[in-house]
Amino acid sequence: MAEKIGDHLLVTGRTNVGCVRPLNEDSFHIDLNVGLLVLADGMGGHDAGEVASAHVVESITRTLRQFMAASSGEAEGGGGSGAEEKGDAAVPQSRDPREEPTLDDLPNPVMKIVQEAIALANDELNRLNRDKGHLDDSGMGSTVVGLWAPVFSAYPVVFHVGDSRLYLFQRSQLSQATRDHSLYQQWVSFGGRGVPPPQNILLQAIGPSRVVTPDVRFLSVEPGDAVLLCSDGLTGMVSDEQIQATLQAITPDNLDELCDRLITMAREGGGKDNVSVILGYFL
Repeated sequence: MAEKIGDHLLVTGRTNVGCVRPLNEDSFHIDLNVGLLVLADGMGGHDAGEVASAHVVESITRTLRQFMAASSGEAEGGGGSGAEEKGDAAVPQSRDPREEPTLDDLPNPVMKIVQEAIALANDELNRLNRDKGHLDDSGMGSTVVGLWAPVFSAYPVVFHVGDSRLYLFQRSQLSQATRDHSLYQQWVSFGGRGVPPPQNILLQAIGPSRVVTPDVRFLSVEPGDAVLLCSDGLTGMVSDEQIQATLQAITPDNLDELCDRLITMAREGGGKDNVSVILGYFL
């Protein structure tokens, strides 16, 4: 059943093992208090892919929960006293004002905490791989895609690593808001010359390498817009055109129905992979 995040976002989600795989290596979570939608697609075989995806979802959720709790505590405690104690020492008077950072130079705190949450999830999973004796660029891993809509941010933040996607459905048009970190997408971006590489080879994922570079950005949304987060179990079986046609019927009252329909479409298309979807509707 669809649930509400704040005053402006209705969400629901589904996951299904598909028609071929013996177990489901996808994980997703909707955190109403944090304002988080996050979905991960694990890789690494039995007792590895499902562990990786569950760990990534849990770790990112935990970090953002801790950030929100700390922020709430600071607000309740009255953060003004710290600034008063620092007084003029907060900005040394002898420093050339031209050396002071501009607003453009300062990291956005919302984007920064997301980047830190992903880095921590990667570090934890990579450490597990190393503890098991895996070399760099090997061992279990996971994609991740998410949307974080904290109450204090004017726009939600979209983040991803790998080829799990977030689509924006706006004014009856579907657009992919993330770009796959895959060899195939790189081939397309460089002009698509020659024989296309396989579509399932990732350039990065969470876990195998010590460093990961997520894409993190704000997403401009309006009332009536919808977002779809999904694993490649959907996009590998259902075309963007079919997804767009399905979402034409979206309303605040039928998110569960459309989630079920997308899962069914993936299964009817072959269901070769686990399939997970999260649908969000902005009020």
